[in-house]
Amino acid sequence: MKRPSFSPLIAAALIFCFIIFIPNQYLLPMITDKKVEKAAVDLDFEMFQGEIIQKKMLESPKYLPIYGSSELSRLDTFHPSNYFKVNAIGVTPFLVGRGGMQSFVHFLNFANQTEGLKHKKLLFILSPQWFYRQGATQQSFSANFSTLQAYKFALEPKVSERLQIEGSKRLLTFDVVKNDAMLKTLLEAKIHKDKKTQMKSTMIKPFAFAFMKVLEKRDLLDSIFDVQLTKLHPKPSLIKNKSWDQLEKNAYEMAKAKSTNNPFYIDDFYYNKRIRPKIEQLRGFRKDSSLLVSPEYQDFQMVLDVLKEAKAKPLFVSVPVNGYWYDYMGLSKKEREGYYKKIKQQIEKEGFPVLDLSSHEYDPYFLKDTLHLGYKGWLPIDKAIIELTKHP
Repeated sequence: MKRPSFSPLIAAALIFCFIIFIPNQYLLPMITDKKVEKAAVDLDFEMFQGEIIQKKMLESPKYLPIYGSSELSRLDTFHPSNYFKVNAIGVTPFLVGRGGMQSFVHFLNFANQTEGLKHKKLLFILSPQWFYRQGATQQSFSANFSTLQAYKFALEPKVSERLQIEGSKRLLTFDVVKNDAMLKTLLEAKIHKDKKTQMKSTMIKPFAFAFMKVLEKRDLLDSIFDVQLTKLHPKPSLIKNKSWDQLEKNAYEMAKAKSTNNPFYIDDFYYNKRIRPKIEQLRGFRKDSSLLVSPEYQDFQMVLDVLKEAKAKPLFVSVPVNGYWYDYMGLSKKEREGYYKKIKQQIEKEGFPVLDLSSHEYDPYFLKDTLHLGYKGWLPIDKAIIELTKHP
């Protein structure tokens, strides 16, 4: 009887150990400029939760980072990634965001990247739906939470002590953090200075550092072996070397052809899939909702504070909702206008500029659905990016 060979298993174990213990500096050259370029539109979950790709992106003047949430994945013809693929201006939009990524998730990311953010121009797209009464839910935060970024925040903080304390308190309101005993202890030590808490933190720090190094290695390996999934499909005939009037006309015509079965100017595919089956249940659904009282405002203030500390150069984009649809759902125009005014004042109070698009609530095809930018809605952002690149 032939004896089983353990050679493949032993070889695999040796390769695994080699990869784990090899110093990161020997692997970093494998993160090429080409990999960073591919990541610009990939909307890759591991990249959002990591640091290496984003760090290299921020170091390069070639990229303009755009932070947001699910609207970034609406990669239609007029989306900045498609528009500047055809109309090159020497700057490539780099997308950081997906559904459920709200202010505090971005804060944690920014807090880990303060060196790269210094004097860096960026866009930050705000979504009104973040600002409902509950703010970030346990589910949405957990789905987008970065363990690596949280441990870096706890062990290698790059922000002021005030933001460390505020950030730690907010982190400890989420179950995914409270259920991590080691991380919980580290964060509590930032808030409570009593001897017992500090001693517990000191005792677990060596283990926490070791765990953080494993997470860093995983981020590095994910970055090296990541496979690009998203590909752009620009349509030069609609966007190349066109005047803004012609672009708006083309966007209008494209949207009109795809939005034919409802009075809300919503894309047919989205309407059929998400709205039509429950259209009657959604009538007046938001009549008791509010956008003016939410923990999200404090989370967003931490975003403003960390960008100010980092000396970043953000342009904030205040996106409207679909006025026709929100009238149907019962969220009053007064409530919506109160949100637009409040968020604009909060940003301008910190000295940052705002691209306020709130006047486009009833502009047909400015949004692709109920609240995501699309078609015509991307054009003011394309213009803003061109303006940003003109000034040092």
